[in-house]
Amino acid sequence: MSQWYILHVRTGQENKIRNLIQSRLADLSEEGNKQIKQIIIPIEEVSDTSSGEKKVKERRYLPGYLLIETEDNVDENVWHKIKTTTGVFGSLGAGLKPTPLESSEITKLLKEIEERKSKPIPKVEFSKNDKVEIIEGPFINFTGIVEEVNHEKERLKVSVSIFGRSTILDLSFRQVEKV
Repeated sequence: MSQWYILHVRTGQENKIRNLIQSRLADLSEEGNKQIKQIIIPIEEVSDTSSGEKKVKERRYLPGYLLIETEDNVDENVWHKIKTTTGVFGSLGAGLKPTPLESSEITKLLKEIEERKSKPIPKVEFSKNDKVEIIEGPFINFTGIVEEVNHEKERLKVSVSIFGRSTILDLSFRQVEKV
């Protein structure tokens, strides 16, 4: 059985801090090194359109946090090495000893991380009543109001004024940008 903990670390340096922790634990005895099973940096896939091309990039889903899976009974020396690593601010939980996550919490969190990795989300989030400008297609440079958002299909229904009449256009996320 294993336990999961959340570490609060310096934002933007999660990879560096994970590598530091792993190298510091490698200095311990073979027993101490085996107590940490894995260290996860929660990331998600983000789709972005630049220069007319759709690109998928990674970004941190929970910036400033690492998930650590350990054995049930972690040696105090191991926790001391982790807590005193440069860039580690502390762990979630009250008191000096970190509090492990409940199994339901970690199951939900890991499932959410996997979903965010498998399906890219748009870099810009649209919501109803946002003002947008059309940047591609026959209605380029028109401004409108978002009436409906379909995240699965990455489509918007936008209300624009054409010849003094309100018209609903069905556009993709990459055809518009927020104003």
